[in-house]
Amino acid sequence: MKVTEGITLYDVLGVTAGASADTLRYAHDKRLRQLRPGLEAGAPALVAAATARAREAVQAAWLVLGDPELRHRYDTRLGLYRDRGLRGSPGFAEGAARSGADPYDLMRAADGLLDADLWHSLTALAAWMAPLPAPPPRRITVPDLRGLFYRPCQAVATMAGFRLASVQLTPDPMAVEGLVVKQSPPPGTVVRRQSPLTVQVWHPPRATARPH
Repeated sequence: MKVTEGITLYDVLGVTAGASADTLRYAHDKRLRQLRPGLEAGAPALVAAATARAREAVQAAWLVLGDPELRHRYDTRLGLYRDRGLRGSPGFAEGAARSGADPYDLMRAADGLLDADLWHSLTALAAWMAPLPAPPPRRITVPDLRGLFYRPCQAVATMAGFRLASVQLTPDPMAVEGLVVKQSPPPGTVVRRQSPLTVQVWHPPRATARPH
């Protein structure tokens, strides 16, 4: 399973990016218990497809996040470890990176050493050089949430700018986190920000519960 853009391997396991190795292992094992073969017996075909997709994603997430070196590379690619540099023109950023200094650190160090006029000029220049945050796009692409557990799905959808609604498929569910098996609009649809996104969530039925 290729993880959809906007959904991280941490989302697949339902943990934060700063989770410890023990937390990652616990989350991985817990997910696999919830996805063990047989729990979806008798469920519609879309449930079997979603559980297989989720099982593959959980195993792929563990292969990366369970290995310290691969996890570090993945975090770097996500931008979780970014070099500190000057926000502004590339030339200034390169100079700051070479010196190892952050301009805002330098400004804080200079506070009290410069006269008031020069200090105000320096802070105004720094504010002018810092780029304004880009406005959020008006139209967004619907991510593929199938095979994701509900809580991470909720976080991803909210952060992306959707109004999430859920439909529970199992009349008498086990007391475990549900799995997203279908969604509307379908993945890849381009919609306006704050559009509704409805997901169908499946839980194993209580009658099929087995002892751990």
